[in-house]
Amino acid sequence: MDVSPEHSFNDKQPKHPPSENNNNLNKWPNKKKTKKKKKKRSNTPVELPNNVSFNPYRSNKFSKKPGKGNKMLVRDPRFSEHSGKLNLDMFRRSYSFLEEMRKEEVKEITRAIKINKKFGTESLKGIESMKKISHLNISNLDEAKRALDRYKSENAHLQKKEELRKLKKSLVQEEKNKISLTGKKPYYFSDKKVKKIYKEMNKKKIEESLKSTEINYGPNKAIHKKLESQSRRLLPKERKLNMIPKFRDV
Repeated sequence: MDVSPEHSFNDKQPKHPPSENNNNLNKWPNKKKTKKKKKKRSNTPVELPNNVSFNPYRSNKFSKKPGKGNKMLVRDPRFSEHSGKLNLDMFRRSYSFLEEMRKEEVKEITRAIKINKKFGTESLKGIESMKKISHLNISNLDEAKRALDRYKSENAHLQKKEELRKLKKSLVQEEKNKISLTGKKPYYFSDKKVKKIYKEMNKKKIEESLKSTEINYGPNKAIHKKLESQSRRLLPKERKLNMIPKFRDV
């Protein structure tokens, strides 16, 4: 005799649709009711977000791309007319303390290197000098030397940029004066043109320093030292390639 398996009360009962006799249940019991969203009228005022500052002097522009809706376009303050013009001279004056900090850091590193070379890295003075520059992430003598070289190269790069900026400023001022006096057609000095003029000026300085006899002091000394270092770098290449060394008037 076949015996059907007994069903427990915990087993889920199959769901049946509501019967016609039951007048209270017109829909499925688990079905969620969805509310229809009311459409906004075209006459309603625009709601501005709180995370964007409102500018009363400019008409509010909204994005026209699909899917974005009435979202205000984000403007970069660096390129906005209301931020004003960038005054580089004022910017340099206000952040001039950074240059002073760099000079002080270079002095501290050079002092620590000198003390370590004189008294040794294991001496008390050497350890104390390295502790003073520990805030610059320098723990030993090799790191201090590398940091000093990095500072020197960065300073040379910054100095060159400053010289180029001053040269361009002077050229633009001369051009403005010529335009106001003679009414000539304005000429725009590109960065490439300014660099070319800068190179020509440096070449003239080198030629003048080579002709002069005063090579032990002043700007001529720095130029001669630079030429000597360049010649030292070229000499091993010439030896490696078995080239005849070029005559360098240094």
